[in-house]
Amino acid sequence: MINITTMKATNHEILKVEWMKIIESHAISGQSIRKWCEENDISRTKFYYWQRVIRQDTLIKVGTLAVTGQPQFVEIKPNESKTPSQESKSNNQGTCAILSSNGNEIEILNGVDPNTLGTVLI
Repeated sequence: MINITTMKATNHEILKVEWMKIIESHAISGQSIRKWCEENDISRTKFYYWQRVIRQDTLIKVGTLAVTGQPQFVEIKPNESKTPSQESKSNNQGTCAILSSNGNEIEILNGVDPNTLGTVLI
Protein backbone atom coordinates (compact mmCIF):
# COMPACT_ATOMS: atom_id res chain seq x y z
CA MET A 1 0.00 0.00 0.00
CA ILE A 2 1.33 3.42 -0.93
CA ASN A 3 1.51 5.84 1.97
CA ILE A 4 0.60 9.52 1.84
CA THR A 5 4.25 10.66 2.01
CA THR A 6 5.13 8.66 -1.10
CA MET A 7 2.11 10.06 -2.93
CA LYS A 8 3.06 13.63 -2.00
CA ALA A 9 6.67 13.10 -3.10
CA THR A 10 5.53 11.62 -6.42
CA ASN A 11 3.11 14.48 -7.02
CA HIS A 12 5.85 16.99 -6.15
CA GLU A 13 8.21 15.42 -8.73
CA ILE A 14 5.49 15.49 -11.41
CA LEU A 15 4.77 19.15 -10.71
CA LYS A 16 8.49 19.94 -10.68
CA VAL A 17 8.91 18.49 -14.17
CA GLU A 18 5.94 20.54 -15.41
CA TRP A 19 7.32 23.71 -13.82
CA MET A 20 10.77 23.11 -15.29
CA LYS A 21 9.11 23.28 -18.72
CA ILE A 22 7.19 26.42 -17.74
CA ILE A 23 10.32 28.14 -16.44
CA GLU A 24 12.26 27.13 -19.55
CA SER A 25 9.47 28.54 -21.70
CA HIS A 26 9.78 31.85 -19.87
CA ALA A 27 13.57 31.88 -20.32
CA ILE A 28 13.22 31.33 -24.06
CA SER A 29 10.71 34.17 -24.34
CA GLY A 30 13.17 36.84 -23.22
CA GLN A 31 10.34 38.67 -21.45
CA SER A 32 10.31 39.85 -17.88
CA ILE A 33 8.76 37.41 -15.42
CA ARG A 34 5.95 39.84 -14.68
CA LYS A 35 4.96 40.32 -18.32
CA TRP A 36 5.38 36.65 -19.25
CA CYS A 37 3.30 35.46 -16.28
CA GLU A 38 0.53 37.94 -17.08
CA GLU A 39 0.42 36.88 -20.73
CA ASN A 40 0.40 33.17 -19.84
CA ASP A 41 -2.00 33.44 -16.89
CA ILE A 42 0.63 32.10 -14.46
CA SER A 43 0.77 33.17 -10.83
CA ARG A 44 4.05 34.99 -10.19
CA THR A 45 4.03 33.64 -6.64
CA LYS A 46 3.89 30.06 -7.94
CA PHE A 47 6.49 30.86 -10.61
CA TYR A 48 8.96 32.16 -8.01
CA TYR A 49 8.17 29.26 -5.65
CA TRP A 50 8.91 26.61 -8.27
CA GLN A 51 11.94 28.50 -9.56
CA ARG A 52 13.35 28.41 -6.01
CA VAL A 53 12.48 24.70 -5.56
CA ILE A 54 14.18 23.76 -8.84
CA ARG A 55 17.27 25.82 -8.01
CA GLN A 56 17.51 24.26 -4.55
CA ASP A 57 17.16 20.75 -5.96
CA THR A 58 19.89 21.51 -8.49
CA LEU A 59 22.20 22.79 -5.76
CA ILE A 60 21.53 19.67 -3.70
CA LYS A 61 22.44 17.49 -6.68
CA VAL A 62 25.64 19.47 -7.18
CA GLY A 63 26.44 19.13 -3.47
CA THR A 64 25.75 15.41 -3.63
CA LEU A 65 28.13 15.16 -6.55
CA ALA A 66 30.82 16.92 -4.54
CA VAL A 67 30.31 14.52 -1.62
CA THR A 68 29.90 11.27 -3.56
CA GLY A 69 32.32 12.04 -6.37
CA GLN A 70 29.97 10.36 -8.83
CA PRO A 71 30.24 12.11 -12.22
CA GLN A 72 26.99 13.36 -13.64
CA PHE A 73 28.30 15.31 -16.59
CA VAL A 74 27.86 15.10 -20.32
CA GLU A 75 31.03 14.36 -22.27
CA ILE A 76 32.16 17.31 -24.36
CA LYS A 77 34.28 16.33 -27.32
CA PRO A 78 36.56 18.94 -28.87
CA ASN A 79 36.01 20.05 -32.43
CA GLU A 80 38.61 18.14 -34.44
CA SER A 81 39.09 20.90 -36.99
CA LYS A 82 39.85 23.74 -34.58
CA THR A 83 40.94 24.13 -30.99
CA PRO A 84 38.79 26.42 -28.82
CA SER A 85 41.42 29.17 -28.90
CA GLN A 86 41.62 29.03 -32.71
CA GLU A 87 37.85 29.11 -32.97
CA SER A 88 37.49 32.11 -30.64
CA LYS A 89 40.09 33.99 -32.67
CA SER A 90 38.40 33.17 -35.96
CA ASN A 91 34.88 34.10 -34.90
CA ASN A 92 36.10 37.17 -33.03
CA GLN A 93 33.39 36.84 -30.36
CA GLY A 94 35.79 37.16 -27.46
CA THR A 95 35.83 35.21 -24.24
CA CYS A 96 33.13 35.91 -21.68
CA ALA A 97 34.39 33.42 -19.08
CA ILE A 98 36.58 30.37 -18.62
CA LEU A 99 35.41 27.72 -16.17
CA SER A 100 38.16 25.46 -14.80
CA SER A 101 37.74 22.28 -12.78
CA ASN A 102 40.13 19.38 -12.22
CA GLY A 103 42.39 20.49 -15.06
CA ASN A 104 39.51 20.81 -17.55
CA GLU A 105 38.42 24.12 -19.01
CA ILE A 106 35.26 25.35 -20.69
CA GLU A 107 35.61 28.62 -22.57
CA ILE A 108 32.35 30.57 -22.83
CA LEU A 109 32.28 33.06 -25.66
CA ASN A 110 30.28 36.26 -25.86
CA GLY A 111 27.09 35.62 -27.77
CA VAL A 112 26.74 32.00 -26.65
CA ASP A 113 23.27 30.53 -27.07
CA PRO A 114 21.65 30.69 -23.58
CA ASN A 115 19.87 27.34 -24.03
CA THR A 116 23.10 25.58 -24.94
CA LEU A 117 24.91 27.19 -22.04
CA GLY A 118 22.12 26.20 -19.66
CA THR A 119 22.27 22.60 -20.87
CA VAL A 120 26.04 22.46 -20.41
CA LEU A 121 26.07 24.05 -16.96
CA ILE A 122 23.05 22.42 -15.35
